[in-house]
Amino acid sequence: MKSLTNYSKFILILLVVISSCTKDFDEINSNKNELDGEKEHPDLLLTSAIEDLSDQIHDVWLGHEIGSCWVQHMAKVQYTDEDRYIPRNDLVNFIWSNLYAGPGIELQRIIDISEKNGNDNYLGVALTLKCYLFSVLTDLYGDVPYFEALKIDSTLTPRYDSQELIYVDLLEKLDQANSILDPQNSGIEGDILYNGNILSWKKFANSLRLRLLLRMSARTEYSSIVTSEFTNMVVTNSAAYPLFNSNADNAALKYLGSFPNNNPLNETYKTRDDHRVSRTLIDQMYKSTSHDHPDWRIVVYARTPDAGGFWVGLPNGLTSARAAAYLGNGLRRTSTIGEMFIQPDSKGMLMSFSELNFILAEAVQRGFIVGSPNTPQDYYEQGVAASYLQFANEIVSYVPEYYPAFVSVNMRIDDYLTDFLTRDGAWDAANPLQKIATQKWIAMFDQGLQSWFEWRRTGYPVLTPAADGLNNGKIPVRLRYPSDEYSRNADELQEALNRQGADDLNTRVWWDVANNY
Repeated sequence: MKSLTNYSKFILILLVVISSCTKDFDEINSNKNELDGEKEHPDLLLTSAIEDLSDQIHDVWLGHEIGSCWVQHMAKVQYTDEDRYIPRNDLVNFIWSNLYAGPGIELQRIIDISEKNGNDNYLGVALTLKCYLFSVLTDLYGDVPYFEALKIDSTLTPRYDSQELIYVDLLEKLDQANSILDPQNSGIEGDILYNGNILSWKKFANSLRLRLLLRMSARTEYSSIVTSEFTNMVVTNSAAYPLFNSNADNAALKYLGSFPNNNPLNETYKTRDDHRVSRTLIDQMYKSTSHDHPDWRIVVYARTPDAGGFWVGLPNGLTSARAAAYLGNGLRRTSTIGEMFIQPDSKGMLMSFSELNFILAEAVQRGFIVGSPNTPQDYYEQGVAASYLQFANEIVSYVPEYYPAFVSVNMRIDDYLTDFLTRDGAWDAANPLQKIATQKWIAMFDQGLQSWFEWRRTGYPVLTPAADGLNNGKIPVRLRYPSDEYSRNADELQEALNRQGADDLNTRVWWDVANNY
């Protein structure tokens, strides 16, 4: 797990030290080249905030063991508590405090600086990232401190706001971000996500806004607003709301490749071997009826077992003893995650063009986009294609190792995509929403949290709870509040519980309406 360790954070600490020193030195003792502690540095804060946010989202505990295991992309072969729905108290406390005190504080500081100095591009970027952060927090827990959170001069016991009010404000803030982000205005520095490309930030803000609109779409009191906003952004006023239009627009942080600027999973897998690809995912991609024509992304997602043979997944939620003994040796006879995802410079995906297309496919199918330029099938196939193109080089390189008889001369990624779309990936007009949700789940591999949130919303694919799970036979639909909050902010927390329901893993958040799909 990474904390305040990278270079830009060191500079921030240095600035605090400098600014705290006496200002009465003689002129001759002044260093003309030192950083001025009286100046504000949104660029350094932005660099730190982007990496902090990606680090926390893709951290092994939160993104991999809670997100990916609970949505059955991954499973645990050792130390299986989280896979059995037993998140440890210190882990829950760690997640909460690191999201608020890490990227949360940094982004709020950029917002304060930008509003004071009138720099709309820094403000729009910080608003977009803050909305992303709080969408994760509220989707994890439900009601959380929002309006009174992160303010230095605010109360130490901030009010817990309802998820409904948080979502409404997130949509407003993302709309504000789109309106003030202007490629013609002064640029920004410290942007390690888009290298200062303001148009890319507008696309991210708007694509994220569609994600949140769809997530709240099951609330019937907002169905007309969802339809109006989707139609306005995609059809009526699309020029004012640019969206992702290729994988080049993906919000994906490319890590530098060495500690502390390496992908969080890379650091974990240097010393640990606790995880395997879930049998649920392997069975979906490598079916007994289509071994000769699998979902070709499997060559990227998973490695074949050390003991030999093709891909074998591990059932979710076994006890450590049962997982170790699975098929005689769970460590050697099941598939580990693909090498691409644990490299030092592997990307941390926040949102992809593929996901956006699945969002649009569902929105058109459910009637949220009036006058759509594309059919649900069009968007669906674009979503699958975008996912395949993310891994094009790897698929073309790896498939011949496993299927030499299938591969003809000069096969391209389009050939593998066409093969998949005419077989298991073919559009299903009889069950379109299930097809969209299932392929979205596959495409969002290594995005455990967002995939788990979407499974909670849609119920697809149909998942069987952990074999030895300890949650009354249910897959969790939220994370319980940290124990620290019961001692630090007990009264406000109790108000949230009175409004939301029991603080357990089975209490649905506001947008998670039962049988909503």
